[in-house]
Amino acid sequence: MNKKKTDKLWTRACFFVGFSAIAGTLFAQSTLPDSLRNNDNQQVKNHLLAIPLTEQTGAVSSVSGSELYKTPTANLSNTLYGLLPGLTVIQGSGEPGYDGASLFIRGMSSYNGGNYTIFVDGFQTTWTYFQYLSPTEIETVNVLKDAVSLASLGMKGANGAIWVTTKRGSEQQPTVRVQTRTGFQRPIHINKPLDSYGYATLYNEAYSNDNGRVWTPVYSAADLQSYQNRSGINVDWYDEVLKEQTPFTTTDLQFIGGNEIVRYFVTTGYMNSNGLYDVPNDDTHSNARLQQFNLRANVDFNAFDIVEGKIDMGGRTEDRRFPNYTGGTLWHNLATYPSNIYPVKNSNGSWTGTLNYPDNPVASIHAKGYNSTHDRTIQANFTLKEKLDFIQKGLYLRQAISFSTWSRGSYDVTRNYARYIGTVRQTPDVDTDYIISDDWGTNQWSYNHWFVEGGYETSFGANKLHAIVNFQQSIYKNDANSNAVADINTVYANQNLSARVHYSFDNKYLADLSLAYSGSDNFAPGNRFGFYPAVGLGWLLHKEEFLSEQAYIDFFKLRVSAGLSGYDGDVGSRRYLYQRYYSGLGSYPTGNGEPQWNQGQGELYTPNPQIFAEKSMKYNLDIDLTLFKGLDISIDAFVDNRSGIPTTDNSLSALFGTIPPVANIGKVNNKGGELTVQYRGKSNEFGYRIGAMASYAVNRIEYMAEVTPATPNITQTGRTIGTRFGYDAIGFYDVNDFDGSGQLLSNIAAPSFGAVQPGDVRYRDVNEDGFIDERDKIEIGKPWLPSLTYAFNLGFDFKGFDLSILAQGMGGRSIDLLDAASQVLAFNNFGNAYAIANNRWAYYPSEGIDTRNTATYPRLSTAYNLNNYQSSSLWIKSANFLRIRNIELGYQLPASLLERVKIRDARIYISGVNLFTFSKLTDKYGLDPETLSGYSGLKSYNVGLTFSF
Repeated sequence: MNKKKTDKLWTRACFFVGFSAIAGTLFAQSTLPDSLRNNDNQQVKNHLLAIPLTEQTGAVSSVSGSELYKTPTANLSNTLYGLLPGLTVIQGSGEPGYDGASLFIRGMSSYNGGNYTIFVDGFQTTWTYFQYLSPTEIETVNVLKDAVSLASLGMKGANGAIWVTTKRGSEQQPTVRVQTRTGFQRPIHINKPLDSYGYATLYNEAYSNDNGRVWTPVYSAADLQSYQNRSGINVDWYDEVLKEQTPFTTTDLQFIGGNEIVRYFVTTGYMNSNGLYDVPNDDTHSNARLQQFNLRANVDFNAFDIVEGKIDMGGRTEDRRFPNYTGGTLWHNLATYPSNIYPVKNSNGSWTGTLNYPDNPVASIHAKGYNSTHDRTIQANFTLKEKLDFIQKGLYLRQAISFSTWSRGSYDVTRNYARYIGTVRQTPDVDTDYIISDDWGTNQWSYNHWFVEGGYETSFGANKLHAIVNFQQSIYKNDANSNAVADINTVYANQNLSARVHYSFDNKYLADLSLAYSGSDNFAPGNRFGFYPAVGLGWLLHKEEFLSEQAYIDFFKLRVSAGLSGYDGDVGSRRYLYQRYYSGLGSYPTGNGEPQWNQGQGELYTPNPQIFAEKSMKYNLDIDLTLFKGLDISIDAFVDNRSGIPTTDNSLSALFGTIPPVANIGKVNNKGGELTVQYRGKSNEFGYRIGAMASYAVNRIEYMAEVTPATPNITQTGRTIGTRFGYDAIGFYDVNDFDGSGQLLSNIAAPSFGAVQPGDVRYRDVNEDGFIDERDKIEIGKPWLPSLTYAFNLGFDFKGFDLSILAQGMGGRSIDLLDAASQVLAFNNFGNAYAIANNRWAYYPSEGIDTRNTATYPRLSTAYNLNNYQSSSLWIKSANFLRIRNIELGYQLPASLLERVKIRDARIYISGVNLFTFSKLTDKYGLDPETLSGYSGLKSYNVGLTFSF
């Protein structure tokens, strides 16, 4: 889709949104006779049935959009911390426009990863669309977790689902609601390297270690003195490139109203999130920045008492700008460029740079221009429902179509600059003029859905029945530019026929039956569909006579469910594994004379016509309690038995002769539980609430046909997905471990990583063969994904004032410090040195240096040390933490004051996000437990105002 067409489509969408708002307002002013009034009761809805919350048997966590709004952030995923039991949220980069968190529903049940599915208003969509939805347009975000909630999604249910419902209008006088907030953001934590003096001091030691452990300082005493008194070069690159804080602003307008014929909800919003780079935004420069405009119009209408309709339109534009230098590389340079390499500029104003350190971090954001992208996203849904009471009371039909599209165009203003030290040019780069490039749009996707449903709802005596059958077909089209390894296989088609029956007897015995017959074009014809059944049972015990007289029990429900769901995702982004694919695999000669070399072709892998979706057999048991008129308790236990995971069949003999096929042979067991406790109370005018949430999930690989490892100690089968393997570090070699020629003593196991010397890491000889190699690896740490996620919340209100606090943390998680090598490995690849290196092993008695008894870090070296930088227990550290995610203090202005200015309600507040973090990883090693390296996660301080008229 070219730029002209997308602009035309966007213009039409904006016109439609505006027209819907005006039309809805006009209809809402009219009056209707009682005969046309809609008497449908307002019930809590799950994704298929409109049934009361107390009668649901599935495991669904929910949070309102108003709760998500309390966390001022550009990315919706960063508002979900600690609010949804069963959902693990791990913060990533804080860079505007690329700041999505990692989400996991009930841990991980497949070693192929496996994405959860995202639905907005009943239609599947992409992460691209979801992550920048505004909380002001969201009614609820639901996480579907168990079989009875997911089986009807067929091949889209195995990994859980996020179900977003947007806000709708209601029968009320037209209301305008304004929400605005502004504040500033700062890095949560930046781990700065040592200054020039600290760097030079340790470098002298590293160079001497590499020179046969003969003290050979590179920096003289005079050099060190100049660094100490600040007369020498001592550049804090972080301070030069980054601002202390950066602004963040959002403003949203909502128009709500309607009557019995038409109800409307229209919202428009603006968000501006600036980056941390200290550079102006003008024609040739740019800070990292995301500007977003969003529009949504949801209109409901009735035609007599027969037809109900919905017209939903959601759209937004996203404008990103950032310096013409890759953000990851810039942050790597900030971490690795020493403070003493050169000043920011030469005395004549030219930019500095050398062959070893070519890209001056300040010049990278000031002298290379900028890149920008412009994204457009639209989703349009149209739904009609016909009540067929004239045929059978409670019978209805519903039809819906949905169209959504996303496109991206790029516009760049770029140049290059010359690097000098003094007046001598150091690299081939030269100063160039600015070049403007516009690709007019190169990335796009579209998602189209067609949906038809028949339903029936009735009651007879003590029995209530609600049944539906629906058919949905979707076609997702991506472009090759953003389709990863799948490349030109850009069309994804699915069909799903599902049914669900909900039955209750005497308002206390509940049953749900869910079925789906689901298919995907990812599999061979004749093998594309699977059947996915599930059943859920519920029992409202508090209505039984033996409990009804217990005054302290207000509500007691027991739920249990079991069933099958599937996942049709790609394996390593590859699609159509049942087909043969060929690629160039070298060349071969032909001819009688001078050989003619020809490009050879060969199979990329062995196809498997029987490949199919992996299966998830889920079991769930839940207890819901309300005690003492205010104490809510929910306890869930679950098991997910995953089978048929597409896996390269490495169990085949090497005599097979080519890459083995992918087969449905993998198995994983995942189990855990969730606990939610919430208490609310009130004493006179003082209200309070206190709550806690914990989610626990641990998995075990039952089978994965892995290549037989060198030792059974590092088999993945039988262990948790992501288990870390490596060597058991037992200290450092000492001077007494070597003979006079510098060779290890014969009674000490020798490593296979090259020669070692005193101060290098010493590993345990696990198999006691006198040699350290791959056969000595063992399990050394927990996975990156936590097994435990927990949160605490507090809330108070008194005479218009309110205070809320949310804290969230993780446990059962470890990280490898080598994953943040630029901040850990001193002097590696001309790199920097950090405070962690002060704990190095060192022994130079002539210089008064002896850290042998206290060292926790190996000897320093100016070269990469293969022995010391092996993955080992030395580098594995706990990444458990507790973070204060949100604190908000607000005041509801008195109605008597607002009446004078014709305002219905108004509230002002201040808030803080990610204010405090408690983590040993930060305290000891200077690393943030969620964002180890790169663009820091952000904390923010905000002030806001909400009012209606």
